[in-house]
Amino acid sequence: MRFFKLASPLLFIAIVIGGCAAHSNIEPVRQGNLSGNVCIGGPIVNVSDTYFPIPIVTAGANYGLTKRIDLNGELNLLSLVYSIAGLDAGITWYPIAGDGAVPTWSLGIQPHIMALVSLKPDVGDRFRAYPMLSASFARIWCCGAVYTGFDLTIPISQSDYDDESPNFIWSPFIGYEWILTEDLRVFTEIKWEGANVRSNQLAADYLGISKYGAITPLFSIEKGFINEWK
Repeated sequence: MRFFKLASPLLFIAIVIGGCAAHSNIEPVRQGNLSGNVCIGGPIVNVSDTYFPIPIVTAGANYGLTKRIDLNGELNLLSLVYSIAGLDAGITWYPIAGDGAVPTWSLGIQPHIMALVSLKPDVGDRFRAYPMLSASFARIWCCGAVYTGFDLTIPISQSDYDDESPNFIWSPFIGYEWILTEDLRVFTEIKWEGANVRSNQLAADYLGISKYGAITPLFSIEKGFINEWK
């Protein structure tokens, strides 16, 4: 059985294209600190002439390994309903952080990997992994921070549904981090998932731009378990 048939095509494509979670790792959490987050949102799809986002739910955590390096992990909760474990793990390096001489903006670079594991019995093709690279730029503005960046996903194999599928999947995003308290943040984000992927080749009618990709609203709340956020 092909792995693509093990889960809802909508869910599978949404996870692979961009991970479907708001980018809470736009600034370092600092060494020894931990933050947890829950995100809801997904690509907007047309069903019976009505557009609505696929309600994908994820939970993740960021841990400060050093002052400028964080460990990141994320679990896709909705995929478990389809007996698929969607895991995303990586590390974020901040060559420029909102600290010291440059207190108002930060740059994050994150190599990570998206892994999909089938939990169903008697399945031959049980595991797939997708290397990813993310970059984000954030700047303090008003009562929070505005940020932008992109996700770059490298498919391991060519898509079954498109013989001319791209060698990589590019997903730019823009968002705003609302700083509610020292250890509580809310992220609102819009991502153009698969901006270089023809949406008329996908399994559903996604709301994209010029027949490419899928517009994806995301909402995430993050709680810090910290000694000192800054």
